[in-house]
Amino acid sequence: MPLRILSTINHRDYQLIYKGSFSMKTLKTLMIPSSLLALSLFLTGCGDQSDEQADAPMTQSQTATDGDHGHPHDEDGGHGHSHGEGGHSHGAGPHDGTLADWGGGAYHVEFTVDHDKQEATVYILGSDEKTPEPIAAETLLLTIKEPSLQADLKPVPMDGESGGKSSRFVGTHEGLGTVREYEGTISAEVDGTPYAGNFKEEAHGHEHGHSHGEEDALVWEGEPKQAAGYEIKLGHHGKHLHAGEEVEPAVAITKDGEDVSDAKVFNALVNTEGEVVAEEVATVFEPKTEEEPAHYAQGGLAIPKDVSKVVIRFRIELPGEESATFDVPVEVE
Repeated sequence: MPLRILSTINHRDYQLIYKGSFSMKTLKTLMIPSSLLALSLFLTGCGDQSDEQADAPMTQSQTATDGDHGHPHDEDGGHGHSHGEGGHSHGAGPHDGTLADWGGGAYHVEFTVDHDKQEATVYILGSDEKTPEPIAAETLLLTIKEPSLQADLKPVPMDGESGGKSSRFVGTHEGLGTVREYEGTISAEVDGTPYAGNFKEEAHGHEHGHSHGEEDALVWEGEPKQAAGYEIKLGHHGKHLHAGEEVEPAVAITKDGEDVSDAKVFNALVNTEGEVVAEEVATVFEPKTEEEPAHYAQGGLAIPKDVSKVVIRFRIELPGEESATFDVPVEVE
């Protein structure tokens, strides 16, 4: 069994936890002559856990190289959920959030975010990834890689939870208003043991209602806009827009030739009289692929029936700048 070293600096550094720990008992075990150690391993068998494993619970989410994480295996070595090429993966949590392991599966944490409220909610679940598991913790630390932010989440007990324990933790941060897939770490101390779990929201890619084939390719309308040193391309998916169907607006933002991923982009539809006919919705940043440049999309809007023209209204909040609005008229078939 590889050595597992736990390094904890303070509550805000739990995301720096290295995998596992070792104790004096482990060090003594390492000093046993190799022949006795081999005999001990033969007698106990590979299926039994050692004292060291019992004394040092795993305190970090398993990585792609870890094969066993506390879940029962079926006959073909499975765990009841899939392992993709990136390692351990889960389905959606009971609140449609993204799941991560705590303590090798002793707990699971589910990350959800409300961009409009700039609010994150984390649910503590049991080993079955479904049942609420209240814990006694003053705060959870949420660390997001991009946009780079940290937020303390406070306990907000669910109905029936008492005794200073909660399975729900909520916190706000203005950076959570950025609409994109998040990757980060959720950490806390529970009963004197530090836990940290990494999570990564899955990119929707092009699985958001339709494929982007030739007829659904990106179409840029007019010349790029210039604002505060940023170049902004405005358009939509689809060479032909149809009344009574949905249009998916698109925005590409660059600065000094680099893609800008931390803007906030919203779009709505108005008619030729300036009346809103489809309410404003947020978009999601889609990284560059072999087929398309990086752009903001996935904010579909329903085109009214019996119209021949609508206006896509883009509202864009550039990093460190005030909101800017652009109207783009488009023909409808």
